[in-house]
Amino acid sequence: MFDKKKLKVWRIFSIFIIFAIVIGLLVINPIVGLAATKPTITYFVQMDAKVAVSYDNFGKIAAYQLLMKKLNVNIQFIHPPMGGTAAQDQLNLMIASKKLPDIIYWNWVDSYPGGPVKALQDKVIIRLNEYVDKYAPNFKSYLSKHPDVKKMIVTDNGDLYCFPYLREDPEIQGTFYGPIVRKDWLGKLKISPPETVDEWYKMLKAFKVNDLNGNGKNDERPFSISLGGATSPRRAFDYCSFLVGAWGIKTDFFVENNKIQYGPLKPQYTDFIKTLQKWWKEGLIDPDILTMNRDIIRANIQNDLIGSFLGLIGGDLAFFVNLKKDLMGVKYPVLKKGQKPEFSHREPQFAKSGAAITTSCKNIPLAIKVLDWGWSKEGFMALNFGVLGKSYVIKDGRPVYTDEVMNNPQLDRPSALARYACASFGGPFIQAKENALQIGLGLPQQKEASENWRYATNKKLLPILSFTSDEAKKLADIMNVVNTYYDEMFVRLMTGKLNDVEQLRKGLKRMRIDEAIKIYQQAYNRYINRK
Repeated sequence: MFDKKKLKVWRIFSIFIIFAIVIGLLVINPIVGLAATKPTITYFVQMDAKVAVSYDNFGKIAAYQLLMKKLNVNIQFIHPPMGGTAAQDQLNLMIASKKLPDIIYWNWVDSYPGGPVKALQDKVIIRLNEYVDKYAPNFKSYLSKHPDVKKMIVTDNGDLYCFPYLREDPEIQGTFYGPIVRKDWLGKLKISPPETVDEWYKMLKAFKVNDLNGNGKNDERPFSISLGGATSPRRAFDYCSFLVGAWGIKTDFFVENNKIQYGPLKPQYTDFIKTLQKWWKEGLIDPDILTMNRDIIRANIQNDLIGSFLGLIGGDLAFFVNLKKDLMGVKYPVLKKGQKPEFSHREPQFAKSGAAITTSCKNIPLAIKVLDWGWSKEGFMALNFGVLGKSYVIKDGRPVYTDEVMNNPQLDRPSALARYACASFGGPFIQAKENALQIGLGLPQQKEASENWRYATNKKLLPILSFTSDEAKKLADIMNVVNTYYDEMFVRLMTGKLNDVEQLRKGLKRMRIDEAIKIYQQAYNRYINRK
């Protein structure tokens, strides 16, 4: 047997050997040591095409690199395959298998059946109120100063379910789609940009008969629609209420004097359809909108066949201006000169998406701190502007993007910024107004379009409503049938194959549209009473 002195020496020698092995491992592979001390948060979020140009993972974005270093945490981003229903399919699979990441960034309002209330009831995500109070000082401070925003992002029961994607200035940042016309064609005709429905008609007629593209053919298509992802022409009118808004209604749900209305049931809808039929009958509307093939419509714009269209301020207006097309965004039409449009395209301040913490999360306080960083001053600057001295500088107290972003020889501006920050595609933070002013509205034509499109009041737009599980199920059952029926009937009415608007209304009544209106009214009443 060892005596006590030899045993003590042996123990000291053993400890020394173990310590030397650990040190050796760290020298060979320092990540082994980091992994033992650095906690990991798993984060499911869809890859964005602007990021994918440069990186295969959000963890490589400079802002998230800064976040991980700041909090000494590893964020393992999980990206589903891009395109189609891959993201939804993967989310469904994770939910069914009960193998959830710590954080899921998702559109909980529109893309989870039953909305956020059902996601909470299904025990997919957790209520955040108490955790935010305890672990999210930045987000808590923001909500206390902005009760109007808090009202948007909680359920009717007051449950906070996500760290939201917010727009700093919803009027500027939420208006990015509207009517665009060929400014050079207006110049050739010596007419002013149209303001009324009658002026629109006269302009379209002139586009039709004056061979403004100069090819000696009567091939001009006066009005068209460019909207990626649309499956029906009526969806474009739903999206921005172009033309129909001149009569003070939408083609879907809106609110008037605190009462929910459904546009096709209103008497003004008949006048809208008559105008649309007239445009169609006289060849003023591009026949390609029946199939909504955006590639064909874009080719027609590029080949000088289209005189006016509904399009995006970046993906269409800026795209074609850069191809030397003389375009301008004009105001939404009204019935009488001097009126202010009641509707235009306007996205809400809360973009409906947000980062929720799942019931599988084992370290909720850390997940909360990761998300709260985006609401700190440091997080706001990093997520919106990237790295000081590289992607932005401060000029006269204002953050200004550098040439690395604004004049990158390999990348467009949003994609160049996406290497450093997330403002180009959003996330659980406040998207800075400066991003829209410097990148989204970087061209004079974009600034002009934004000003013209923002001229509308939009007081009748619905807020983001929350439905109970029963309401959501009934509403889905009703509106799935209604929307399919309405898509078909809208095309028949527009093209003159059907002239009886009452037939549409009777069909909508049979399909329980009144019950859907009642459900919306109940949800709207609860929203008004939220605290």
